[in-house]
Amino acid sequence: MRPEELLGLPLEEALRRWTGAGFAAPAVRETADPRGGHETGTLRVVRVRDGEWVTARFLDGDPEKERKVTCPPRE
Repeated sequence: MRPEELLGLPLEEALRRWTGAGFAAPAVRETADPRGGHETGTLRVVRVRDGEWVTARFLDGDPEKERKVTCPPRE
């Protein structure tokens, strides 16, 4: 499996596929719009590098079922 195959997948699914293929779980970072990104939405993999994935939220699912999670404050 190539890491690029995980781009666009929901984070939970990408992690399941990756670890199911025998690879170690990567570090995961979340990126957001600097003007105040979404606090809800589906976390999807948008970038993969050696041992690190970057995710972003997309409003593409059922908002009632999506969890509200806030990003940590920027330093």
